[in-house]
Amino acid sequence: MLPPPESCYQALLSHDARFDGRFFVGVTSTGIYCRPVCRVRRPRLANCRFFASAAAAETAGFRPCLRCRPELAPGLGAADGRGRLAQAALALLDDGEPDCGALAARLGVSGRHLRRVFGAAFGVSPAAFVRTGRLLLAKRLLTETALPVTEVAFAAGFASLRAFNAAFRTRYGLAPGALRRAPGPDDAPDGASLGLQLAFRPPFDGARLVRFLGRRSVAGVEHADPAAGRYRRTVRLEQDGRSHAGWIEAAGAGAGERLRLRVAASLLPVLPIVLARLRRLFDLDCVPAEIAAALGPLAAARPGLRVPGAFDGFETAVRAVLGQQVTVAAAVTLAGRFAAAFGEAIETPWPELGRTFPTPARVAALAPQ
Repeated sequence: MLPPPESCYQALLSHDARFDGRFFVGVTSTGIYCRPVCRVRRPRLANCRFFASAAAAETAGFRPCLRCRPELAPGLGAADGRGRLAQAALALLDDGEPDCGALAARLGVSGRHLRRVFGAAFGVSPAAFVRTGRLLLAKRLLTETALPVTEVAFAAGFASLRAFNAAFRTRYGLAPGALRRAPGPDDAPDGASLGLQLAFRPPFDGARLVRFLGRRSVAGVEHADPAAGRYRRTVRLEQDGRSHAGWIEAAGAGAGERLRLRVAASLLPVLPIVLARLRRLFDLDCVPAEIAAALGPLAAARPGLRVPGAFDGFETAVRAVLGQQVTVAAAVTLAGRFAAAFGEAIETPWPELGRTFPTPARVAALAPQ
């Protein structure tokens, strides 16, 4: 839960990056909320309110700071002690389950109990959390890309442009177009992809993580370049009965506090899911200071070491079966053959990538032999 207000205020005064994403501060004199690392003029403690999430700050009537951009703050992983049920609900929300009733049913609890537990952890209901997440993602897309406003609305998860415009004006007091910027050098002129960034708490040993993924890359599906700190893969996601296929590239895993992404435009309808899964894959939501404090000398030699995650649960399950009682190299070879035989062809900018990993439905439909 939140540290005491005095501790939060000290973190705010010192711009302590260890608390970035762990709380947000709303300033009553301005009506704006910030990250603790924000460099604006420091407010008085009497004017500060501290929140466990950006959604809680916005529900209380505060608008996001245009300087520190709360939408870029690192997230919180499941090891942060917020309760397993709340974390399970958050994982399902990240994976595209916005309906609170369906969410409660999948978790085996009542909707009332889920709202109570989730509210205790994050300060808002699941519905409010999703609504704020959509608005903050739209704010990122408006600021970082040259996507048309209509595409931004649908990529962020809004059902219509009218609903998006109304929500944006109500929450932020601005028209979406007010945040537009001129196209930058990373914007694809043909509209084939878009560039984004994912923040993390340093230190981050991205080079070692990319090497780990590279040794286990499935031919045709994944490709890693440890020297450049770059990881690429194909993606196929199902949502609302529709299949969306494309590719992603993550680069800059060895420097700074951001991971640079390029995502195929074909994945825009499932962009929130793609971003959430990439955060899990690279373990971007961990808190290195807590790990270092717990492991002490065991972690001192390799600061910023992360636990590699899984982009797709079914793919990981198949690879776990194929990898039983064989070497890593043999398991990777088997997975590559499996993808080549049963995956679907896809066009990418790179010759190393050309197939998506087989879907559960595709595998289930195969004859046993």
